Amino acid sequence: MMSDLKGKIANARFSKRELLGFKDQLRALKKIYHPNLTDKLTLQRLIQEEAKKSIVMTRYYFVAIILFTLATLIFGEWSYLYMPAGMLFFALLDIRSSAREANRTIKCQVKLMKLAVTLWF
Repeated sequence: MMSDLKGKIANARFSKRELLGFKDQLRALKKIYHPNLTDKLTLQRLIQEEAKKSIVMTRYYFVAIILFTLATLIFGEWSYLYMPAGMLFFALLDIRSSAREANRTIKCQVKLMKLAVTLWF
């Protein structure tokens, strides 16, 4: 299980700078919380949790995009395409704000989102 997680993290191709950022985050968490709470927290687990958190809200936007696109195809009204475009805009804003909140680049946030999807399968 852990080697599988390591392999998936390695395939996400995080840069050294991004991995050092996760390591700093791990160090800060271990400094803040009691050692009993963080004794099983490793770098791999931290990256796994951050990947899961990265896709929480964005997946709802993508579901909405798919549903509104299907509605456009079913009803044949091309004017309905403004909704998927609007949802895509809000999804991109969510990705950007999540990256800024966590002091990451958008590229790193997208890598975390890809990792979250690969962790499902």
